[in-house]
Amino acid sequence: MAPEETAARREDEVQLRDLAFRYARMMDRRQFDLLPRVFAADGILSGPGYEMEGHDQLRKGLQSLEQFSATLHGVLNTYFEIDGDRATGEVYCVANHLYEKEGVPFKLDMGIRYEDRYAREAAGWVIERRVFNMVWETDMPMKIEAKGQPNAG
Repeated sequence: MAPEETAARREDEVQLRDLAFRYARMMDRRQFDLLPRVFAADGILSGPGYEMEGHDQLRKGLQSLEQFSATLHGVLNTYFEIDGDRATGEVYCVANHLYEKEGVPFKLDMGIRYEDRYAREAAGWVIERRVFNMVWETDMPMKIEAKGQPNAG
């Protein structure tokens, strides 16, 4: 690969990684008005038992995050195959979700592997299709007493 081709590929990888970070930030801040900067107009997000297509469905479906007092999506490994203005990729994420159950703070953690398809638009890369794959999940109280019982204090 010629040096200019390598540089262009690296720039695309940086932009796709930035897209993964933008998605995580949008989710954690619940800034769904940013959907056009993250998903194509007919973009799809699917997972076990659901599929949302287009910004309106995405906005409505992603508002389910309001059940949590906070979320934190940590983007880990990324891998991209780029072919001109199209790309596929895999993004690893650990997502923390805080909520309360019977007065006890809980934390739901998910190990996620997103399988993505991307398109380059005039404003930059966007997600055409994202498939949510749950690798693992833990759900437990955030504070534990010595006897292993939840501690609300």
